[in-house]
Formats: sequence, C-alpha cells, structure tokens
Amino acid sequence: MKISVTIARIIVGVLFIFSGLIKAIDPLGLTYKMQEFFEVWGREGYITPLMNWMYKCSFVFSIIMITLEVVLGVALLTGFYKKLTLRLLMLLMIFFTFLTSYVLFSGKIATCGCFGDCIPLTPIQTFTKDIILLLLISFLLLKQQYIKPVGVVLPVGLVLASVIAVCFLQMYVLTHLPLTDCLPYKKGNDLLQLRKMPANA
Repeated sequence: MKISVTIARIIVGVLFIFSGLIKAIDPLGLTYKMQEFFEVWGREGYITPLMNWMYKCSFVFSIIMITLEVVLGVALLTGFYKKLTLRLLMLLMIFFTFLTSYVLFSGKIATCGCFGDCIPLTPIQTFTKDIILLLLISFLLLKQQYIKPVGVVLPVGLVLASVIAVCFLQMYVLTHLPLTDCLPYKKGNDLLQLRKMPANA
C-alpha cells in the first residue's frame, strides 16, 4: 500500500508542478482564458455582476492559481502539512473538473487551457485527466497515514523556495517576454502564410 501511495503522490505532485510551470511562462495566457469563462458565464446570466467583477480581477486570480498549483505540488511531494495540502488539492480538482466538464458538455468554450498554449489538449482529454487526478487525490486522502514528510526543515524550505521561484518567474516573463511563445503569431513565423486558408478548409 505504501508503494501505491508513493506512486500516486509522485504522479499528482509532478503533474501539478508541471501544470503550474507551463502556465507560469505566460501568466497572461491564463488571464485571458479566465476572462473567457467569466465573460461566457456573465453573458449566460450566472450572477452577472459577480462575473463582471471576477473578469476585472482575472490577472490576480491567474497569478494566485499558478502559484498555488506549483506550491501544492511541492508540498505534496515533501509531505508538508499533508492534511491541508490534500484538502486544497481536492478542492482545486473539483473546481478543475467542473471547468473541464463545462467545456466538454456545453461547447461554448473551445479549450480549458489546463497546460497553457504549449500543450493543447482536447476537451475529452482534459476531462479524462481531471477524473484520473480526482481519483488519485481521493485515494491519497483515504491513505494519508502513509504520507510521511521528508524531514522537518526541508519541506518548509522547499515550499518557501517554490513560492519565491514561481513568483519571480512570473514577474520576469511579465516584465520581458514569455520564455517560450507557443502562440501562432510568435516571433519568426510568417504572418502571410499563417493567414492563408488551410487546405480542405
């Protein structure tokens, strides 16, 4: 059982860190995706004043979400405050699963942007991923007694370092440019070629 818990812990932790970092290289991308959700929900009449306010705060939400993903991934891998970490991970996964199910079943938003623009996934792929992660986190919650922190000082140091590192990364790319531009109109691409109608369109 301990081996199964360790494997699940590594999978969830690494995926959360990777997901956060892939968004951290372009936090504005997640901001625009959040704005798309809030705009659609506001237009549909779901507490429109609240959606309009959240639309304006999308950039702050983006920074917080990215940082939280990375920090929770590191916290899970190091065993830092495991009960709190697992509960926050579960809440995030329930929220993410709601978003991906909305994208999949409503058809009003093309993608959820789970891995940013660098790794585009179809709605069914993202929904399946979230269901698997939800099951893994549920398993970890049930078997959390097998999660042991890697020392006392190390988890605290790594969590603090991850907060500083991911915040610095986001500040850097916002001041300069994304470390990797995955959008079609990135530097070096031929704009005239990109504007042409694809074959058999």
